[in-house]
Amino acid sequence: MAGEAVAEKVDAAAPPSTDIVVELKKPVMANGEMTKKLTFREPTGADMLQLGEKWPVNIDWQTGEVSPNPAVMANVISQLGAVPPSTVKALGGKDFATCAHRLMGFFVPDAQAMQF
Repeated sequence: MAGEAVAEKVDAAAPPSTDIVVELKKPVMANGEMTKKLTFREPTGADMLQLGEKWPVNIDWQTGEVSPNPAVMANVISQLGAVPPSTVKALGGKDFATCAHRLMGFFVPDAQAMQF
């Protein structure tokens, strides 16, 4: 009984999930199964460091416009979605764009970081 109470406290204190779920228009093969949705985890600091100079978004600092960098974003979709590159290549164009745009928020700074 005491263990159950502790588990409840831990669950209650857990932060809300930052996972992103994208419902696909066309199912794709992922890890040996057909799926109609992809779930992406939030990137870690290690994920960010692995990107190096190749960032998954392009930011125009004059206009504030943000757009995905498709070649890099394909790797991010694979990594954060835990799917092989073949799954990313099989995505329909709209599904790829939806995944890319949903993930962009992980790679742009908050407004407070933009104060100079």
